[in-house]
Amino acid sequence: MFKKMLAMLFIAVVLMALPTGAYAAAEPYVIDRSSLDKGIITIHYTGNTDTKAIVRITKGDDTSDYNLANGARYPLQWGNGVYNVLIAQFISDNKYRVVGQERIELKMTDANEVFLQPIQLVDWNGKTRAVAETAKLTEDAVTDKEKAEAIYSYITHTIRYDNEKARSVTTAYLPDLDTVYDTAEGICYDYAALFAAMARSQHIPTRLVMGYAADAPDVYHAWNQIYLQDSGQWVTIDTTYDAARVQKGQAPEMIKDSADYTIAQIY
Repeated sequence: MFKKMLAMLFIAVVLMALPTGAYAAAEPYVIDRSSLDKGIITIHYTGNTDTKAIVRITKGDDTSDYNLANGARYPLQWGNGVYNVLIAQFISDNKYRVVGQERIELKMTDANEVFLQPIQLVDWNGKTRAVAETAKLTEDAVTDKEKAEAIYSYITHTIRYDNEKARSVTTAYLPDLDTVYDTAEGICYDYAALFAAMARSQHIPTRLVMGYAADAPDVYHAWNQIYLQDSGQWVTIDTTYDAARVQKGQAPEMIKDSADYTIAQIY
């Protein structure tokens, strides 16, 4: 439901490595590990902020690329183990120069804790307007499923798909949740980030997932998975496609068949 070149966020880059130790003396960044117990690192960058830079996080065969923003929070979402965090600065075309990299060992008690946190792609706090709305929506809900249903109902009835935005969105785009809430419009990335923030604010582990849905196998898409404590299972929710159905008077089931979705990335 949005441009594949944006959605991937895995920027196809050629990384130009520096000689060993070349960036050790004056690293232009600091990796803050104070939230590592929650699976989160924060990068403080002192390099040239006028020049594009990326963060590449790798664990085994899993890799995610992010645009670097000073003070942004990045997830280590693939469970315990050793991660490599690489920071590279744009040179030209698709070439980047590595300015630093570090190995980080993650040892979490609860692997789902990372999916409760604000991150660069799901940027929320207690003042986020949708989060305040969530407290009202869920005040009578008891179980995680009931809370998720209240959030799902709100989004699918309220947020309308923005076709113009889908055509014009750039590779640097990140959802602004207050804007999505105020305008009641967005693309699938917005729907999924909004749902994730609202559910995470209610202590429901929630993933923002990107990949492909069976209904549109050639269109890069974003949706969610939530962890239901009662059943101990991750279930699939797609507010984007269901909003279109609900707004046409249909009544789709909230929980989808995960087999109808092909996952490329989880955040």
